[in-house]
Amino acid sequence: MTFRISKSLKIGAVLGGGLIALAAFASSGQSAVTKLTLTTLSSRPDMVSAGDALVEISAPAGVTVVTLTANGADVSSVLSAGPAPNTWRGLVTGLNIGKNQLEARAGGKSAKLTVTDYPLTGPIFSGPHLTPYQCRTEQSGLGKAVDANCSAATKTAYYYRSTDGSATFKPWPTGARPTDIRNTTTIDGKTTPYIVKVESGTINRTIYHFAILDDPATPAKQDGWNGRLGVTFGGGAGANYNQGAMPANTVLQDLYLGRGFAFMAASELVNGLHGNGVLQAEALMMIKEHFIEQYGLPKWTVGTGGSGGAIQQLVITEMYPGLLDGLQPSLSFPDSSLHVPDCGLLQRYFAASPQRWPIDKQQAVIGFSAGRGANGQNYSTCGSWDTSFVPVSRSVNKRGCGFLKADGTPDLDTPYDKERNPTGPRCAQTDLRGAIYGRDPKTGNVWSELDNVGIQYGLGALNDGKISVDEFLDLNEKVGGFDRDGNYVPGRQTGDMPAIKAVYKSGLVNSGGGGLGIVPIVHSRTYSDNIGDIHSRERDLVIRARLDRANGDHDNQIIWVGGPTPGAAPARGGAAPAASANANLAVLSLDLITKWLDEMAADPSPLNHAKVVRNKPADALDAYFVGPTRTNEVAGFDPNSGYNKAFPLHTEPRLVAGSPWTVDVVKCRLKAPKAKDYKVAFTAEQEARLKRVFSTGVCDYSKKPAGYMKFGGVWQRY
Repeated sequence: MTFRISKSLKIGAVLGGGLIALAAFASSGQSAVTKLTLTTLSSRPDMVSAGDALVEISAPAGVTVVTLTANGADVSSVLSAGPAPNTWRGLVTGLNIGKNQLEARAGGKSAKLTVTDYPLTGPIFSGPHLTPYQCRTEQSGLGKAVDANCSAATKTAYYYRSTDGSATFKPWPTGARPTDIRNTTTIDGKTTPYIVKVESGTINRTIYHFAILDDPATPAKQDGWNGRLGVTFGGGAGANYNQGAMPANTVLQDLYLGRGFAFMAASELVNGLHGNGVLQAEALMMIKEHFIEQYGLPKWTVGTGGSGGAIQQLVITEMYPGLLDGLQPSLSFPDSSLHVPDCGLLQRYFAASPQRWPIDKQQAVIGFSAGRGANGQNYSTCGSWDTSFVPVSRSVNKRGCGFLKADGTPDLDTPYDKERNPTGPRCAQTDLRGAIYGRDPKTGNVWSELDNVGIQYGLGALNDGKISVDEFLDLNEKVGGFDRDGNYVPGRQTGDMPAIKAVYKSGLVNSGGGGLGIVPIVHSRTYSDNIGDIHSRERDLVIRARLDRANGDHDNQIIWVGGPTPGAAPARGGAAPAASANANLAVLSLDLITKWLDEMAADPSPLNHAKVVRNKPADALDAYFVGPTRTNEVAGFDPNSGYNKAFPLHTEPRLVAGSPWTVDVVKCRLKAPKAKDYKVAFTAEQEARLKRVFSTGVCDYSKKPAGYMKFGGVWQRY
């Protein structure tokens, strides 16, 4: 994006070549150049890959000739005039792995730059590659892998949209040019044949696909490209020891391509593959580097994606700013370090006493929605979490490891088994974060941050009179925890302090800071709390609370909630309204953030939080949509607001247990339990039992969490 970085912005690591800063050198609004400068445009100079880098030289007025050397060899022939006066750009190739010295000379002046190159197969900053590891190039249409890092030859294919009104892209036929190609008009007003070039390949063990408007009759011109790049992020959470399969048609998204955007998809950018924000950021950086070298520097890059795709956009931008200039998280969660195991424990406890714990009391404890659906069946958001993602926190989740036998069936012999294969790869998401969390030197296992010591489950329900003191005590006495393998144990689960410290320092517990204050964030969500879906909307306000804490306000974030997306099916037991009755939030979001980012790109002032807010469009406001009707209203906590009457707000187990709205206390500080601290009366016997149940203490949320560390800063290496 064409921005200059404010000196006051405290993300200094970006200034070494982060993409926000790098694009500053291409800004047509920059002040007059007074000295010779040399920089890389495709990536940071200390994080170049594959032996090449797009560079730019800026010279003072009057300079007409520049020379460029790489490791002493003259490479001036790669240079051509840049978009701004007195600038030159060129792709320098043949760089050596490790440090390389570039030097530009002009008018008696010299500018030097050290460029550090890494293999195309990575890694750069994510730590050692995961092992063991299986390839998925064949399943993705790229043929057999050519090396142990699952590399495959790059392929190009063309697709087009037909005049027959079909909603799908047709493969480009062999032989004569199709006669039924329809046109599309981009957001810049260009009308062009709706033909899309898709490039597919592998980078850093990741399968990637680029799509861009490009007529094979005029190859490589990309006449229809509007200069903007969209990146899709997939959902889920996982611990797969494989590359992930992704067919080329994944990237064929009409919403973006029809408007002239280039569009990118990649297997690592599906959260269900590895759930590691550091690795995802590295993959995005390297793939985007290749895109820039092949197609040019985007005016700006915007993310899109829901659920786990929202997690990636938020966490990557916090930790590695500059890779995305705007975010469109839908069905958002703040990060992947959720307290999902709580639901597994609570559901197990409730199932043991169904008569004692009817659905209304369950809801009072879990905070999430629970009730009876249109089909008469009970539903529970916690129940949905228990069946869907609690297994991801278990090291014994063999199918979750994603190994396949030669015949394509699941390989359940390779993963860890306490009795039969105790040294096998473990299958919890935590187990894939060894480079970040570290390992227990005695066992070699990755440290775990999961902890529920001192949590007073149902505290809010007790104080509100929705459950009795005896029910509260029984629940907390018997709720238990999980052991290192993810098996239920009667005692509470204690996290490992190295992992707890690392999850804060790394940013995998999203701090709300880093780069999140300098990007527009447009949240959108189709409401599904009332049918027990895991995508409950209080998460948007959790993210808002973290932004407020880190940045002083949330003026760069808006929240939209509406009915189901047109054509979407209901989740569990609900009935969807008529498809035509609801606003399409994805379309509205892209239109809004395009306007917002274009305004920012046209503003030559330094990039900071104030700039983002200053260029915010007038209609960039919190809103809810009932059918197609939009009502602007701040998303908040008042149950009598129009927003919350239309789409009732729920909470979650740790909020009911007293957590602050940031919900980022991994392990709490403890204090002695006292009956006087509760809003209901305890008998002497009940108080004695309270002290036995919480013999080590209850959570004290007035104190900083145990093991808390400040976010360690952007562009950390492992």
